[in-house]
Amino acid sequence: MKDSKEITLFIDTYNSNHSDAVLMVADYLSNNQNSSAEIIVSEKNQLNLKIMNNNVEGYLDLDFDLNSNTNDELKTFFIGLIYQAREKLGSDFPKTNIEKDIDKSLHSISFYSEVSETKIISKNIKEIVFKGDFTKLETQNGDDFLFVIVPLDKNKTILDRDYSMENYRKQTSEEIKITAGAYYTIRNLSEDEIKMWFVLHSHSGNLGNWAEKAKTGDQAILWGPRSMFSPSKKFSHLILIADETGIPAMKVISENNKNFSKCTTFYEVIDESCQIPTKGENNILENWIYREGDEPGEGEKLLNSLKVYELPKNDFYIFGAGEARQMMKIRKFFKNEGVAKEQMHITGYWKK
Repeated sequence: MKDSKEITLFIDTYNSNHSDAVLMVADYLSNNQNSSAEIIVSEKNQLNLKIMNNNVEGYLDLDFDLNSNTNDELKTFFIGLIYQAREKLGSDFPKTNIEKDIDKSLHSISFYSEVSETKIISKNIKEIVFKGDFTKLETQNGDDFLFVIVPLDKNKTILDRDYSMENYRKQTSEEIKITAGAYYTIRNLSEDEIKMWFVLHSHSGNLGNWAEKAKTGDQAILWGPRSMFSPSKKFSHLILIADETGIPAMKVISENNKNFSKCTTFYEVIDESCQIPTKGENNILENWIYREGDEPGEGEKLLNSLKVYELPKNDFYIFGAGEARQMMKIRKFFKNEGVAKEQMHITGYWKK
């Protein structure tokens, strides 16, 4: 199986966070209304859908060869099935979260900006302040994130003010890429300023390298926004879980969301010196877990701290973000504890 770990991660993420899209594809392929569906890998290493209809279990072959195709090809294949299902089912099936996210991306805007200030927040977090005209940027005071596009060589490349996401995507067919991009959460927003926190990994990619060297006057195109935090109903107790990459989103959610009366957070950082407490919020209980000698995304300390945490009896919602495989283990743990899909959204912000 090509990219077996990546494919396992894809299947787990879709079954957990995009079960509505999996069900829509199952209804389309079976020509029936099913009560539930999930993606599975059969004993013959075939990709199937396991469906339930009136308590009767069934299976659908997705005709996708796991032995010769990659994880990226699987993503493209499944998005194609979603489009086919929508074309056939029309408005008979509610719009899925993936489709809503695609709609948001179609209405996203590009914003030209320049770095106006930088500041070290902790051992591996750097705050970068972007100046620009953000009057048309609408957010939900949650985990709103933007795609940050920067020149690969800022000494040779000057970004045009009209450089867009379309320009960025066209690079896939070009031999020489002039820009790099990745998603980052908005920490603070005003009409002319955006603050973002960049995690400086030892294995930083293009954006991490850019952020480490960023200084006043450096250019960036910011595109978006998009978000993942969207509970289906109100709740009284919010549980937030993150490593450094997810802390900005969790801070904004806990500081601004008024749909809960109590919030408990679990933040994994390097050590005690890396705590970034939320000030003046009596209903927020923050737990800081220290990696110490563990590599980011590889340790068990965050998961172990959740294993000894006593979940509220009801009326709670879990939102988590961090290293993809670490979050997959956490999601699996809560599933085994009986937490329903509707009560949690735990997602990967990056992959080791």
